[in-house]
Order: sequence, then C-alpha cells, then structure tokens
Amino acid sequence: MPERPYSRYTREKTWAALYSQHINAGYALVPFSTTSNSIDVIRCPSPEDAQKLQHQLDEHAEEYKTFYEHEIPLNDLPSQVKEVNEKKRSAVVLARSSDYYHYSLSDIAQLRVVICGLHNSYLHLPVWETRTNKRYRAKETAVAISSPDFDHIRRTQFGHSILVGALYKGDEAALSFMDGLKKRSERSYWRIKAEVEELQDSHYRGRPLAFLTEAERRAIGSKISAGLKRYHEKKRLHLV
Repeated sequence: MPERPYSRYTREKTWAALYSQHINAGYALVPFSTTSNSIDVIRCPSPEDAQKLQHQLDEHAEEYKTFYEHEIPLNDLPSQVKEVNEKKRSAVVLARSSDYYHYSLSDIAQLRVVICGLHNSYLHLPVWETRTNKRYRAKETAVAISSPDFDHIRRTQFGHSILVGALYKGDEAALSFMDGLKKRSERSYWRIKAEVEELQDSHYRGRPLAFLTEAERRAIGSKISAGLKRYHEKKRLHLV
C-alpha cells in the first residue's frame, strides 16, 4: 500500500535528512547539542562556509561535550566555545512545520529554527525544509498567499494548513485573502474562521514533545529498568 502524501513525513526521516543534507543547506551542527527533538545549529552563507565551520566544530567536540553535559558557566568556557554559543540557534525537528502548533511549541522561547520534512504552515521562525533542502525566512510560506494560484491551492490539505497558520498569526495577506473569500464563499469563510479560533484556544493534551539529552534518556531508562526488575521480582515471590 503506497504512503499517503502526509504520512511519508516523520521526525525520524527528518533527522536522517538533516544529517545527510545540512552542509548543502548551509547549516553547521554543534557537537553534543542533540536532544530527543532538537539540535543547535549555526547558519552559514554557503555550503563551503558550512563545511569549514563544521570541521572547526568537530575539532573542539570534547569541549562542547563538557559544556553540554556539565553546564559549565559561560565565563569558564574556551573562547571557541563562547563564540559558538553566541551564534548557535536551537532548532526543533518536526515531521511538518504545522506540528509546531500541534504540539503548542510557541511557549518554548529558546527554539529559534524549525527543521521539518514538509513546510506546510506559516511560522514566525526561519524554516529549513528537508524535502526540498530549502531555507525559508520567518513568515515565508512555501506558496505565497498573495499568489493568484493560492485560491486553488487553498482547497488542498497543504494550502489549507498554510492559510490556517497564517491566520493564526494574523498575517495581513491571509486576512486580505479571507475578505475576498467571504465574498466568494461565505460558508468556507466561517468554517475556516471557526477552525482558526479553535486553534487559538486549544492546548496540546497529549504527551508533550520531550527535549531530553542522551544522558537524561539513559537516566530515565535506568529508572524504568529498575522498576521493571522490582515488578518481576515481586511476581516471582508471589509464585513461590
């Protein structure tokens, strides 16, 4: 059974593309900055600059490991690490850029970049879409809402998601589009407006997106393992 257009995008595939494409996309990855759903990156003007900077970062990998694992005060860091700390930006890794709203990530101020498989929304942050290996500026959408073709694209799941995200953020082009839509199809206008209002009032109620380091994941795993050992030990005692 073939994958549906949206199901082919997952965080796991975004991570894989991130590591294989970051140089060509103009991003250097800070060693040991990876958490379960984020990574610190530095944007570079060109792939050549990204390659050069990545080599420099890798040469100081042990220093970054010490910094991230032991949270050393900034004044005690080597000059190389201090300089990188000023340039780095924390990026969240998602399947689709619309997941930023799905997981209610707006409250996490330290997230400064979105890396996603598919850029299908409107964000106030820069976006790197791995599907096309393209970097988008903050508030830039894959299809311009002011484009003459957007009314047709808006009727697809992809275009609808872009419009809802833009309206959620109060984008002027999206609001202007809605004024025209109200004249053409009042039913669609009120349906979309209701969806945006619901999104603005909603909060993600599932398991929150975790940002755990490898050490934190191991610590949690060891606690779970210890709990399972105690559970099975009790079961054995009851059987005796």
